[in-house]
Amino acid sequence: MQLTFLGTGAGEGYPGLWCRCPHCTYARKTGGKNIRGNSCAVIDGQLMLDIGPMGFLNAARFQVDLTQAGMLLITHPHPDHLYPYHLHWRITDDDALSLPFGEQMHRFGPRFTNVPELHIYGNACVEKALSTQLDDFSRMKASFTRIREGETFTDNGYTVTPVRGNHHEPGFAHSYIIQKAGKTMMYALDSGIFDGDMLELVGRYQYDLIVMEGTTGLNEQYGGHMCLEANKKMAAFYREHDCLKPGCRILLSHMSPHWCPPHDWYETIVAQEGMELAYDGLTVEI
Repeated sequence: MQLTFLGTGAGEGYPGLWCRCPHCTYARKTGGKNIRGNSCAVIDGQLMLDIGPMGFLNAARFQVDLTQAGMLLITHPHPDHLYPYHLHWRITDDDALSLPFGEQMHRFGPRFTNVPELHIYGNACVEKALSTQLDDFSRMKASFTRIREGETFTDNGYTVTPVRGNHHEPGFAHSYIIQKAGKTMMYALDSGIFDGDMLELVGRYQYDLIVMEGTTGLNEQYGGHMCLEANKKMAAFYREHDCLKPGCRILLSHMSPHWCPPHDWYETIVAQEGMELAYDGLTVEI
């Protein structure tokens, strides 16, 4: 599997929209890895992880083609992770797809090329958010399946196990254990520390890659998010339960500008704890 981070920031991205604190000021001045869009990612160009406001823009920046993705796993319906209107742009006039582009322009769009069916997976909260903002999935060549924690499903060669997180309220957010071709990764954003039953579940696996949220950084853990101390506790859990395969990397994403120093500063602090700091555009071979 090949994982590409299309965004590694928290709700407002990095720098903060209306903030001139030292972190935000430094990020604006220096750019590069210090600039973060809303968190989302894609595996093999096929499996999208969340569909936030900036994901497609960053995909174009990093030359990642999302048009052939056939799966979308949504962690939860907060707007930095789920921007339903992006799905609206999949609507097309199917009768026009076979016409030359010059003729298509005079027909109904906005999509003028064929795409695979998009299988969308999420919890009941995600389903409610999508149903209130979108009219007809069939017009978008998409379908929705509700997930439940601990219930494994397979699609397009991927095996996925949802894990209930501790964010906002029980059942509001889910992380995902994703397996393919003998490789296993954990994608845990807006998760908080898992409850005991979920810790028992994630402790059954051995991982080639773990992605954790590091939202509140050097501050304390609160609001259903993870800070660096919580990241260290979870990393210790994985090590103590023999969950890390040789060479397994632990990457932090979903960074808030107000509690996580800019990448240039924070990556050294994170590295001292045996973890790495992800950044927009980072590609990892699993």
